[in-house]
Amino acid sequence: MKLFSRLITLILPKRLRYQIKSKFKQFRFNIRVFINYAYDFNRFTKWSSADGIIKNQDNLKASITMGYHRIEKGLALKNPKPGFGSWFIPGLIKDLDHYQQSFGSDETVQIALNTLNSYYEFNREHDLKQNNIQTSVHELQNNLPPDQERTQQGGILYITKNDILGSSCIDLRSFFESRHSIRQFTSEEVKMNLIEQAVGIARYSPSVCNRQTSKVYMYSRSEKTREVLSYQNGNRGFGDQADKILIVTSDLKSYSSIGERNQCWIDGGMFAMSLIYALHSLGLGTCCLNWSVEKELDQQLKKVTGISDSESILMMIAVGHLPDNLKITQSPRKSVQELLVEKLNE
Repeated sequence: MKLFSRLITLILPKRLRYQIKSKFKQFRFNIRVFINYAYDFNRFTKWSSADGIIKNQDNLKASITMGYHRIEKGLALKNPKPGFGSWFIPGLIKDLDHYQQSFGSDETVQIALNTLNSYYEFNREHDLKQNNIQTSVHELQNNLPPDQERTQQGGILYITKNDILGSSCIDLRSFFESRHSIRQFTSEEVKMNLIEQAVGIARYSPSVCNRQTSKVYMYSRSEKTREVLSYQNGNRGFGDQADKILIVTSDLKSYSSIGERNQCWIDGGMFAMSLIYALHSLGLGTCCLNWSVEKELDQQLKKVTGISDSESILMMIAVGHLPDNLKITQSPRKSVQELLVEKLNE
């Protein structure tokens, strides 16, 4: 190979050698991009139900969630049309029957049945009787285990403007401006209840059709934490100071159409940002550790952590207590004028 390279150097003009080298570099780059897109393609087609085939319990649960949330959205309109959604209700009932027979009953089933009851009552109040729906719902309810704890969730809630404004009128700008990427932490332990509180807050993040695909894996100071951090190249010099390392994922099994092929990054990203702000609100410091890697590294981390192939890893988050005095990057922000594009009538 070395001899061949020398011959090329002697025979070909410098300009031509540069052109060949550039073309070869571009070819290798294209191959790597193709391989990584193929990795994403294979995972999405394997785990999602975008092909219309229910492959696992999570696929079916996502379909049920999407179905009952359609009803909730319809009922939440100002003037719902009686009988709305009648085209997809039979499919939801069929999914519920399939789920009960295959996996039993859980909270998702109860929420769906509660929502269907709300839908039936709404239509009955508008003189639209749907005895077939009522019969199907009663049969499904009769299959619920008698000792199973019941939930009242599902359907709609009535609230007022003051209910929202009473909790939302806070100085959010100062809160946002006070959050920084922290790279200095104390040795104090971050108690588990703080992480649980933060995740409890973040679960209110929006997600497509309320499917809530995100999950958080937590690692405390340990040999495993150091191993996990070794796969991420942006934590050198401070990662080992963080008391907790979180990995945020989004599960492809909850997506059901080709148009949702990139939805995991949206749902997972919103959840991750909510989690970061939740941790900030509890007085903890955080630093986002990006996971923009190629498939080999992604597979290696999943292997050592046991994270399922069906889950897309969004990022890691370093978490720890703040020291009394510390340094942060200035990180100037773009102006509003650069970010906001006003589209006038053209």
